[in-house]
Amino acid sequence: MPVTNALKRLMQKTRSLSYCIGLVMVVLFVYGLIRYPDLPIRECPSGYCGRQGQPHTAAEYNAFSIWQTTLFIVWPIGMLIMLLLQRGKPKR
Repeated sequence: MPVTNALKRLMQKTRSLSYCIGLVMVVLFVYGLIRYPDLPIRECPSGYCGRQGQPHTAAEYNAFSIWQTTLFIVWPIGMLIMLLLQRGKPKR
């Protein structure tokens, strides 16, 4: 059964959307690895510190918390959307 042009265009858009979502997920993850090499930043008796004990400011801790929360929201949603986009593809 031949695939129609409309279905081909939909498959191309689905593939592009999957690539965009994957790219956003990877960029978000790599940003955190570069920005916070000693993560996780946590509260310590002297303020805030990283995994190796380096001191951090409250602003750095807040920025890390925002990044971590964003990562924990974006990754599961992105994986779910990519899974749903892949389910609609015809098998080769």
